[in-house]
Amino acid sequence: MNKSICLLPIFLLAGGLTFGQTPDIKSKYLSAEELRRNYRFQEAISIYKEILETSGDASVNKAVISSIANCENGLSMLEYGARPKVYGSAVVPLKDFFLYYPDIPDSTWILVPPALNRNKKDYPINNVLMNNAGGDVIFFSAQDTDGKWDIFNIKRIDQTKWSSPEPLTTLNSQEDEILPYISKDGKKLYFSSNGLSGMGGFDLYVSYWDEKRKIWDTPQNLGFPYSSPDDDYLFMDTESGEFSIFASNRECGSRDSIKLYKLGFESNPVRSPVTTNEEAVWISSLQGGSYKKQENKSDLSDTIRANPETSEYTKMIKEFRKLQSEIDESIRQINSNRALLSSTGNDEEKAALAKKIGEDEMVLLEKQSKLTASNQAIQLREMDFLSRGVIISREEPVEEKPSEETVAGPMTIKLALYGKLPYLEVLEPVVKADYTFKTEGPLTLVEEKEIPEDLFYTVQLFLVENQADSSDFKGISPIFERKTKTGKYNYTAGRFYSYREATAAFQLIKSRGFKDATLSAYNEGENISVKSARLMEDKVTVANTYQIRLTSYPEGIPQPVLEIIRKSTEKDIAMKPVEGKNIYFVGPFANKTEAEAVVTALGELAAEGVTIEAIENK
Repeated sequence: MNKSICLLPIFLLAGGLTFGQTPDIKSKYLSAEELRRNYRFQEAISIYKEILETSGDASVNKAVISSIANCENGLSMLEYGARPKVYGSAVVPLKDFFLYYPDIPDSTWILVPPALNRNKKDYPINNVLMNNAGGDVIFFSAQDTDGKWDIFNIKRIDQTKWSSPEPLTTLNSQEDEILPYISKDGKKLYFSSNGLSGMGGFDLYVSYWDEKRKIWDTPQNLGFPYSSPDDDYLFMDTESGEFSIFASNRECGSRDSIKLYKLGFESNPVRSPVTTNEEAVWISSLQGGSYKKQENKSDLSDTIRANPETSEYTKMIKEFRKLQSEIDESIRQINSNRALLSSTGNDEEKAALAKKIGEDEMVLLEKQSKLTASNQAIQLREMDFLSRGVIISREEPVEEKPSEETVAGPMTIKLALYGKLPYLEVLEPVVKADYTFKTEGPLTLVEEKEIPEDLFYTVQLFLVENQADSSDFKGISPIFERKTKTGKYNYTAGRFYSYREATAAFQLIKSRGFKDATLSAYNEGENISVKSARLMEDKVTVANTYQIRLTSYPEGIPQPVLEIIRKSTEKDIAMKPVEGKNIYFVGPFANKTEAEAVVTALGELAAEGVTIEAIENK
């Protein structure tokens, strides 16, 4: 992403497009963008469609189609709008706004080192990762050569070694994903994206860890008003767990500043339709209080307000919220008692605490069951209202004056300090060559300095004075290039470990026009006749197979190492105690070359404790 974040999208988009046809198209586009930013999505869509009917510019049409999608997403989000309690806001510098989040200790954020973001280009926000001291996974964003941002992670191998960066493919889009934040329990990953389904600009998303599939699940938009048509960043909970904080330029007013919002924590926010664009604008401003009280408006007629069913619905909502608060308090109390249980050394106290925790958990289960039943009853009542064309907000329609704590005001902020990463040895990504024989697709060209010692067949293509061009191979791959002692270049195709495999490939190569191609065989690094190879083939297969021996992981193979092995081979992994120490074996492999390919994929992890050994088949 190469734009300045705090510029309003209306100017960013309009300035970056070519409105070469008529000034009218540019005027309409600017008008539609202004409507979109003010939640007047239907009106904006009408104008966008008018532009599509008259514009012949592909770049303009692409931007307009994207804006229509943002409007449609916005309409969907307003069907399920939340109304969080707002406890304050503050304007802070954009560059390192995350250092001003309340209730975070120093060293929470660390600047991403160049080793993890080698393609760094100018960007208005400092790129940071969350300090996960003692953790086994680190999440961060990094750029490709074009400046596009993706989310990556690295995984601990030992005290200093970490795996090579791996992109989170289920989260990354065609645009930018930045500022990942992992929840305390490690089950939720929050981040900002301008390429996933949203209202436009950067929206806020959360992905949940799928324990069964061991992946991060499809990200979900946090919805309105956390996400808006402007840029919204870094949703996180405070250390106390009582509040949630995020940043947005929806009211920043300056390209060098951004606004922080402090909201009441809600594990399961109540959502209901936002019925007018004026209400949407009010809620998104996060000023606190009630839109209806401030505006003295109502979305219900006097008849509906006087209806006993409405009063009953209001009572149900109050009971639901009360029960929800009781559950939150019960969870806090149980967690507190668990902490005491783990710290006390008195057996009587432990027994009493354990009993108390057990009793409280039973009460909690009962309350959670009641909460589920209450929510289902409320939904049935809402469906009944909707069937009669009446929409009622779950916001409590009471006329009480809101307490001071729920009205936005100044937010106490303090500049935190950056932390530092301990020494990390991040492994280089392994680029594994594809040695699968094929007659079309990308070329795999291997500079062959040593001939493998295994018995194998290959197809001799040609011997030439000068290096061949990729087009000379007519789609055949892999190609092995070896410079001979006389200075000529020898080219062979494929590695085959059975005569049957080799002859089938040989016929395909001949059919591609390589009339002078010949079938060759090698054993122990020396060229032998094909006849000798065929006689040796069965004997070698019966005599030996190979396995990889790993001795450095008595406590278990680290997940990053295991993932590399699984990506490189489908062979079995077995553990065997040897002299009281757990040793792991991968195999068996039909030949040494296959085993060497896995060791090569392990890269620096194979520097010690990883060997290949022959297995004698009796």
